[in-house]
Amino acid sequence: MKTILNLIKKDYILFWHDKPAVSLTFLVPIILIYIFGSIFSGGGSPQGIRMAFINNSNASVAKKIETALDTSSSFKIIKSYINDKGKEVKFDTNSVKDFIRRGNASAALIIPEDAYTDTSTSLRLKFYYDPKNAIEMQMIQGLLQQTIMAEIPSVFTASMQRKAESYLGMEKGSSFNRQIASVISKYYNVDTSVILHGMKYSFSDSVGSDSSRKAGNFFSNILQMDKEQLVGANVTSPDATRSVGGWAVMFLLFTITGASTSLFDESKSGVILRILSSPISRVQILWSKYLYNISLGCIQLFVLFFMGYLLFNINIFSNFLNLVLMIIAASAASTAFGMLLAAFCKTAAQASGLGTFLILTMSAVGGAWFPTFILPPFIQIISKLTIVYWAVDGFLKVLWNGYGFMDILPYLGVLIAIAVVVNLVSLWKFKRGTIL
Repeated sequence: MKTILNLIKKDYILFWHDKPAVSLTFLVPIILIYIFGSIFSGGGSPQGIRMAFINNSNASVAKKIETALDTSSSFKIIKSYINDKGKEVKFDTNSVKDFIRRGNASAALIIPEDAYTDTSTSLRLKFYYDPKNAIEMQMIQGLLQQTIMAEIPSVFTASMQRKAESYLGMEKGSSFNRQIASVISKYYNVDTSVILHGMKYSFSDSVGSDSSRKAGNFFSNILQMDKEQLVGANVTSPDATRSVGGWAVMFLLFTITGASTSLFDESKSGVILRILSSPISRVQILWSKYLYNISLGCIQLFVLFFMGYLLFNINIFSNFLNLVLMIIAASAASTAFGMLLAAFCKTAAQASGLGTFLILTMSAVGGAWFPTFILPPFIQIISKLTIVYWAVDGFLKVLWNGYGFMDILPYLGVLIAIAVVVNLVSLWKFKRGTIL
């Protein structure tokens, strides 16, 4: 038995000295559990969602909505923009639409001048949006309606009373209103005279033949939100278009990491020594590996996007040139990441383990699996430091928004900058290392 225990002790010693194995066993699951737990347990409730806002109404209810949104942690309300002359200007309808189309905010809420008057039976709002993230847009609309419903109960009470008069006629409607007021008074400790006071009725005494159909829309018509999708309306496969970039980048990183760490196998088998015995320098070997991996990454992404076109009719050809530029930039940055692993790790196993850990983490926080806005705020900051974030968002801008070269230039610039800096670090490390 003592011999068996010693053998078990030996295995644990070897395990704890294998850093990639330890990280894959404990660190990766802990980080992913934290990320998913923060999202689905409520800890990752969205904060700071950018939404443009215009209030053209003088009604008190409009002021209440504006105050509620200004103080809400879920939204970051934007009421002005910087024009071409560098001046801060308040939004109008045209400028707010352009603001959404350019991807500066996910949605815009407009309260028109006639949103709610003394004779209104519903609150009318306008909502412009860009559903590039379906989850985000569903949550925005849900949070928005929740905020409005919570802040303006008097509007709905008044609207219900007025609609009751309209649907039921004066006599029955008045009876209905008194019963509603009695219920509200009972449960909310509000005097019925206060509820009914000041309401002006100007409805017909009869009920039309379509009263049943109207009654079915009684409550849904109290809040009327005119919605207009400004971006992506012509996208043939919205869900596939949203997700293809994220999955493609994740698999690209796995492929490039594996190809880059092949340096360890070539060094172990003696291939590197045989190559160096010929008139070939270490720098040439590194450049050949780097260019090979970039070309492999480009081919892989082309195949994945083309399969998206064949299987889901994703439109990759209308903005093909800019898609090509994003593919090259993403491949260059991903290859630099793989070369960095090969430079700093001592064995192929270490590079593979560390690469898996970093790729899964970057994919989780960078937007490959789900929108980054639902992550905790500090993780959203970290996400902007990853290759995945800039590649995924860049592909989305090309395929969903149809952005031109100048619009995707920031994404290209960041990815190329990552490639240059990481390659310089890798080259420095290779010169000091033992692989080549």
